Amino acid sequence: FVGCSEDDGPTVAPSVVGEWHLTTWNGETPTDFDIYMELKSDGTFNLFQKYQTSAFVCFTGNYNATENLLTGRYNNGVNWGSNYTYEVNGDKLTTTSETSTAEVSVYTKTTIPDEVRNAPVVRSEAAPADFERFL
Repeated sequence: FVGCSEDDGPTVAPSVVGEWHLTTWNGETPTDFDIYMELKSDGTFNLFQKYQTSAFVCFTGNYNATENLLTGRYNNGVNWGSNYTYEVNGDKLTTTSETSTAEVSVYTKTTIPDEVRNAPVVRSEAAPADFERFL
C-alpha cells in the first residue's frame, strides 16, 4: 500500500555523499589542523576534526544538500557556523562559506582511515563553550 504523504526527511544530492578529506583551505594546504567529513545518504554526517586539539574528535548531526547549498545542524540542535555553496567536480568537493570572509574549502573523496574513524564522539553540549567546530 502506497500512500500520499509529505516527505519531511533530508534533501541529499547524491554527488555529495561519501567520505571527504580537506586538502586545501583558502588556497593553502592545512598544516596545523586536519578534517575528514562523512556525508551519508540518509542525511546524517560525521565530522572528524583535529582542530585546536592534539587528537581527532568526532561531531555528528544532520545535513541537507540541495542543488548547490549545503546546510547542517549538530546533534545538540546548533546550526553549522555557516551555510555553504558547493560544487562537486570528479573527486573534489569545493565549499564556500556564506560569511563575509567566504572561506573556500576543497575536499578530496577518500576513505577515512580507521585511526580517525575511531576518534571519540564529542557530545556537542559537553564541549567547552569556546571549543570551535570546523563547520
